[in-house]
Amino acid sequence: MFDDPGILSVMMPWHWLWMDPVHNYVRWSLCAKEVCYKNEFLRQFFLNGKTLPVERGKGVHQPIVSVAALTLAGGQWVHVFPEGRINFDGRLGPLRWGVGKLVCEARQLAGGTDPWVLPFYHSNMGSVMPLGGKGFTVGNKVEVRIGERVPLSDLTCHCDSADPAEQQRAWRLITERLRGALLELEKQSPPNPDQSDRAPLKGPPPS
Repeated sequence: MFDDPGILSVMMPWHWLWMDPVHNYVRWSLCAKEVCYKNEFLRQFFLNGKTLPVERGKGVHQPIVSVAALTLAGGQWVHVFPEGRINFDGRLGPLRWGVGKLVCEARQLAGGTDPWVLPFYHSNMGSVMPLGGKGFTVGNKVEVRIGERVPLSDLTCHCDSADPAEQQRAWRLITERLRGALLELEKQSPPNPDQSDRAPLKGPPPS
């Protein structure tokens, strides 16, 4: 839960935070509505932190996905966790198709220009803030890897199809390619700690 904003806050120059109203350098992100927007104080806090409320179980067609796509099409940084859940076994899980739809919709809103998609993988945050722990631990090494831009033009050309089935196929293929890029970064990174024995919930991710 501390990956964003924890890691990104350390990586970004501090002046980005103060100058963000002018330059829009700080990322936008998505957060579960029932977690980040459950009262007015949290709503104001996370909205000012450039976080958009996504509703778990509402699927890829909820309006906030289009808001994120419009933001991405405008050239701003949108940071997403495409798995849609926390995987406590320390391994990359399956990605949700919403990330493919986000890419397609951003492309359409940008007049046919593909958004830049950079895979981002980190390891050992589970040691910094272990599941079931009482707070942060110090002295841990966190490794962050950011890959090259993922080429998508051979897939995004199908985003504009009039056939809904073809559009969904494009979402799926884009998602699979992005997962492949993340898996390559996972191979290059130290393993994450397996905390599945302490996981509060088990089962399939929400749709």
